[in-house]
Amino acid sequence: MKIIQITGYKNSGKTNLSTKIIEMFTETGLKVGSLKHHGHGGISLGFSNTDSEKHRKAGAAIAGVEGEGVFQFSAPDLSLEQLIDFYAFMKIDVLIVEGFKDQPFPKLVLLSEKEDRILLDGVENIKAVLSPSTLEKAAAYPTFKRDETDALLSWLKQDMIDNKSDYAWK
Repeated sequence: MKIIQITGYKNSGKTNLSTKIIEMFTETGLKVGSLKHHGHGGISLGFSNTDSEKHRKAGAAIAGVEGEGVFQFSAPDLSLEQLIDFYAFMKIDVLIVEGFKDQPFPKLVLLSEKEDRILLDGVENIKAVLSPSTLEKAAAYPTFKRDETDALLSWLKQDMIDNKSDYAWK
């Protein structure tokens, strides 16, 4: 399984870009998964005041619910690595990880404002940068403007093919 991480500050376009990447790889016949960090604190929507939440509070290591093809689970003690292993178990070809800035996965960094450039110093394993305009500081990485999303997608697809080991999970 290959992993690409999308990171940036709030409202930087992470979900929009993630969606486009998912569509691109799905169209090539790959099985794509996504894992989004809920970084706003508290329990994600859909879990408070539910039977699954009561099970979790009672001590269940994993509490899940399925309905109409949607499976949700809560597992407060699972690490990010264990969650990713779950996706690998499900035989996902490409996993899009949105958020989790401090993790070491190959990442695309989204910048919205000039002040966001500080993010480039705070994360590791940057593969490319998407910004409103070309930034001098991003010159160490392939840098794409917001209106060059198609070029970024094309570059990413080729880079993941050529540099398989850079994106591989275990």
